[in-house]
Amino acid sequence: MLQVADGKDPAAEKQRARSEYGGNLFSTLVDEFIETYAKRKTRGWHETERLLKREFVSVWGTWPIETVSRQDLSKVLNAIVKRGAPSAANHALSAVRKMFNWAIEHGHVDRSPCFGIKAPSKLKSRDRVLTDEELACIWQSAEEMGYPYGCIIQLLILTAQRRNEVTGMRWIELDFTKATWTIPAERTKPGRTHEVPLSKAATRLLKSLPKLHDDLVFPARGKDNPASGFSKWKRQLDTMAGMSDWRVHDLRRTVASGMAQLKVPPHIIERVLNHTTGTLGGVAGVYNRFGYLDEMRAALEHWSEFLSSIRA
Repeated sequence: MLQVADGKDPAAEKQRARSEYGGNLFSTLVDEFIETYAKRKTRGWHETERLLKREFVSVWGTWPIETVSRQDLSKVLNAIVKRGAPSAANHALSAVRKMFNWAIEHGHVDRSPCFGIKAPSKLKSRDRVLTDEELACIWQSAEEMGYPYGCIIQLLILTAQRRNEVTGMRWIELDFTKATWTIPAERTKPGRTHEVPLSKAATRLLKSLPKLHDDLVFPARGKDNPASGFSKWKRQLDTMAGMSDWRVHDLRRTVASGMAQLKVPPHIIERVLNHTTGTLGGVAGVYNRFGYLDEMRAALEHWSEFLSSIRA
């Protein structure tokens, strides 16, 4: 729009850039990278696409890819950190680094602006466990928000699964007769199929959701991708709950800690979380193929009942 206001023709500018540099536009190669590599090679390609388009295509979209410099990259990463999202800056760097490595491999560029760029923020381990009062407040605020984000938060609390697994949920993965949710291997972090027993509360919640897409339970508006925009929704939820010192991943840790307090055995908690370490890691994990589905169901039902008690 600014180019038009200045009397410039954006299409002509793109053509001029192509002619001058003889290369591809950054946005064009991002699309090609997503279609030919990310969708086939990575389970989290939706998040990779979101980061590349939000953080980089929005700035460099019409630039020939050869013109992107380390200074340009540093400016984008610094802007992400300044808006209070240092972890997002790290993830954005990882995504664009993969894209440039792919571009070099396929002969689109000879060098990467990511070379020598360190992660903008030092990662810190988190041990935040929400109190019962905080958890009840988040649940109530999520209930008021409703579909889709509020329902996603409630399912995260009820199932203890990862955010991307919940947001990417497919209707075909749900079996309401057996009250199970089967996450295929390609959508789980460990890369193995995970069967999650659904508590009565989780089943009621899922059955109440609108079916706006034939495949996705939480589709993005007008698209065939899972819902996104979590930063905005999280800020809205924080305002409603009157608290901001927590992260969505803290819910998973809180559920695990809560089930432990309810005397759920550690190996059952690990099965619920679909962990590959701990008591079910290593050789024990290889030889112990017993699913513990009944025990997991009992644990999640017990947890659901506890949630009801703190919300009362």
